[in-house]
Amino acid sequence: MWQLANPWFLLLLIVPPLLLAWRLWGNRRGRASLLFSGGPYLKNIPPSFRARLSPHIHWLRYPALVLLVIALARPQAGQELQEINTYAVDIALVLDVSGTMAQRDMSDGRRAISRLEAAKQVMSGFIDRRQTDRMALIAFGTYSLTRCPLTVDYALMQTALEEISMELFPEELRRTAIGNALATAVGRLKKSDAKSKIVILLTDGDNTAGNVAPASAADIAKSEGVKVYTIGFGTPNQTDVNEELMRQIAESTGGRFFRSRSLADLERVYAEIDQMEKSEVTVRNYTMWDELFPWFLWSGAALLLLEVFLNQVLCRKVP
Repeated sequence: MWQLANPWFLLLLIVPPLLLAWRLWGNRRGRASLLFSGGPYLKNIPPSFRARLSPHIHWLRYPALVLLVIALARPQAGQELQEINTYAVDIALVLDVSGTMAQRDMSDGRRAISRLEAAKQVMSGFIDRRQTDRMALIAFGTYSLTRCPLTVDYALMQTALEEISMELFPEELRRTAIGNALATAVGRLKKSDAKSKIVILLTDGDNTAGNVAPASAADIAKSEGVKVYTIGFGTPNQTDVNEELMRQIAESTGGRFFRSRSLADLERVYAEIDQMEKSEVTVRNYTMWDELFPWFLWSGAALLLLEVFLNQVLCRKVP
């Protein structure tokens, strides 16, 4: 983009055509002449290069004046820049892959799907909605696995999420180690310098494995400034979700417990968390302008100097 800083100077563009018109009108009127004696033989002498050039030198003046007027108007070329300051949230998504997550008591409107499929579908949408946050993914059964460390590569997060299946753990290792999973998530966020650090832990059962008690893991999260949102997932009367334990973990860290009974319910829960944990983004748009007038100034001055040189040196006239 470009602009003129002093566009009103363009009014002076009327001057060069006026000077040209004055010059042409003066040529038609003729100039004062001096009679001198000579002979017919003078007519046969061919004019020199200087003589042929001299009447046309004045044409340099008009483009020179146009260039100088444009220089006065100060043309500028601009580049639009955007400065974005973000105060992002570091998020650890923790997903239960215990044996009961294979139960097909959810529906996507067309067919019955497992709890794990429903959870993955909703978490995928949650990842898509975050734009500036770093995210990590932890899956857990009898023990926990970090499937993706903190990253802003959302494509990598989606791939890691897609690869989670019931085959991630052998059948004998598909119990529910909530305490270990939470401790692993807090460990991933421990060195984070983000303004806000949160864990979103989804499970359909009670703590039945692991060597870290959920309450101890919650205390560690609190000491590290990590807020924990817990989600109990599954059809009522068909899950072993310890709602009291999940609520204690969440409330002790400043988070919140959610009970989700269906796919639509789970989507609402993640949408609500998404709204509560918004990243702060400050955007400042500005334009940097580069001055172009020197190109016009020096070009116009060069043409004027060339006219003076030709008139006063190369084609100088003797009075």
